[in-house]
Amino acid sequence: AAFFNDMGSDMLFAFYPIFFVQVLRVQDMKILGLVDSLALLFGFVIMPFVGRLADVRGRKHLIWGGYACLMLSRLSQGLARAWTHLIPPKILYQVGRGIRNPPREALLTDSVPRSHRGRAFGLLGSMDTFGAVIGPILGVGLFQLFLNMGGHLDDVYRWIFYFSAVPTTVSVLLIFFGTKDIRTSQPAPKARERKRGLDIILKNRTLLLLTLVGMLFTFWNVSENFMLISGARILDIPKEEFWTTVLLYWLINVSFAPTAYFAGRYSDRFGRRTPIIAGMAVLGAMTLGFAYASSFLTVGILFLMHGLYQGLYRPNLQAWVADLAPADQRAEVIGTFKMLVGLSDIPGPLVFGLIWDHFGIRVPFVVGGLFCLLCAALVAVLIPAGARAVESA
Repeated sequence: AAFFNDMGSDMLFAFYPIFFVQVLRVQDMKILGLVDSLALLFGFVIMPFVGRLADVRGRKHLIWGGYACLMLSRLSQGLARAWTHLIPPKILYQVGRGIRNPPREALLTDSVPRSHRGRAFGLLGSMDTFGAVIGPILGVGLFQLFLNMGGHLDDVYRWIFYFSAVPTTVSVLLIFFGTKDIRTSQPAPKARERKRGLDIILKNRTLLLLTLVGMLFTFWNVSENFMLISGARILDIPKEEFWTTVLLYWLINVSFAPTAYFAGRYSDRFGRRTPIIAGMAVLGAMTLGFAYASSFLTVGILFLMHGLYQGLYRPNLQAWVADLAPADQRAEVIGTFKMLVGLSDIPGPLVFGLIWDHFGIRVPFVVGGLFCLLCAALVAVLIPAGARAVESA
């Protein structure tokens, strides 16, 4: 399901900015930021509540419902005739992710022995990424095919949105017919006995530190949009040559896919801490590198490093949070963690952009890179190597 959904999602990657600017005729990029930030806010805020519902009522139906929201969002975006028409489907997209992610990660955790959780989350990330490798190629191929068939340019962009919903429809069907809920060994507590996800995080030192450092790290984590804009400026890529942009993004996925699985296997044997520290350090070095990159070779290496960071950091952080959450409230804790860390992602790109506008392209990458390295040091110092990686069944 993850493979097919990301295939559909990344079919749109090279076309969404062009669709926004050239088809919908929007020139003010603050509007694009406003739409995305508003949608992210909705998606993050619902996660704890969705997680609680999943713990009480089950995971499966929320997961396929989330995928269905993603599918409907892509169809609706293709129908947009003005930027205001994008607001409801973009909100629906993030709400779909918010509905899907906490129960999906909880169900994955429930489905495998705890000694295999790292590789399970790594495999999930790898399948996401294999879909993302194929998606851009498929999107560009369909785009060229529709143009050769004589389609009007604006219509061709819309057709890409419509066709991107097809793989996600497959994801909905796979979850609906191919999965089942797993009962945990611990009975769900009665409503009056349940703790809030936030209370659980506050009382677990390792989980609290991961949340606080994760919020700081996410705030300064350079977005892929800024990476692509910076790479385009460094390489002086004209807007007509979107193939180069697709290639750079493709490099992220090429390195992410194998790294995620093998880093997950490593963490199952030796703990989650080391891959997470390494991922933060790699992102710090990559971000600093963008401040001084000057050739296609160096820019390409930096994009490969971004995939390496994601493979080291993302699946192992997911696995560690799932390890630390009590089995009977796992989805709620995961959702609360994602909300807290995710909300810090909303103002981060705005601050990064303001620093860029006032001090030039180099300064925000230097500042962001140093903060990422600081976060790696904080995890290394504050969470000792002897800390147990697994504290729950």
